[in-house]
Amino acid sequence: MRQKVVAGNWKMNTTLKEGEALIKALVPVEAKGAEVIIAPPFTHLDRVASYIEKTDFALAAQNLSEDTFGAHTGEIAGEMLKDIGCRYVIIGHSECRGRGESDAVIQKKIARAIETGLMPIICFGEDEDVYGSGKRMDFLKKQVHSALESVKDEHFLLAYEPIWAIGTGKTASAEDANEVISDIRKELPESYREAVRILYGGSVKADNVAGFLKAGEIDGVLVGGASLKADSFKGIIDEVSHV
Repeated sequence: MRQKVVAGNWKMNTTLKEGEALIKALVPVEAKGAEVIIAPPFTHLDRVASYIEKTDFALAAQNLSEDTFGAHTGEIAGEMLKDIGCRYVIIGHSECRGRGESDAVIQKKIARAIETGLMPIICFGEDEDVYGSGKRMDFLKKQVHSALESVKDEHFLLAYEPIWAIGTGKTASAEDANEVISDIRKELPESYREAVRILYGGSVKADNVAGFLKAGEIDGVLVGGASLKADSFKGIIDEVSHV
């Protein structure tokens, strides 16, 4: 059985003091078999790492450079992230794609993550126009196949995040998200198809997360806004732990 996942993406939120208070409130939580991943801003990684060092929580970065060390002002190398304690890195998030990250750049970032011993959390998803176009699955399959050109085994996670449901209050139904994830799983190489964990992200809350996890193919959730409040994120962890 694939281990369930609750990943909290803090995005560009919290001062260091606020982030420290948030992680201090979260670390006592018992996940009971689910893996909890925390992705704070780059400036918080070292501080958060110090609090989760003796817990079962895992640290993730929100992005990385496609390059290694060198003259790349403002970028973060995978080696730096690994050294500071990151186990995972989010790649291809819709907000990054929206700022111009191409499929080619995302491929390079995935390759860099794997080279440096980081496990990529590879995001894919469609906007509202694609959702209503009748070619939704063709678009999503193409996006996933492009991203996975650098991948040779099961050491990655996928995260389906319909763009029309991120931070909008809209949510894909559990049945719809499950059908998408089931179809995407069939696109993976048979040798590791059943081992790969695929998450759902998009306005996830404590009162709807159980429905996604009970749908069958969804292995966890990538949480945005609800991960910034300790009580709401604890509620999500608790629900996932009991599914």
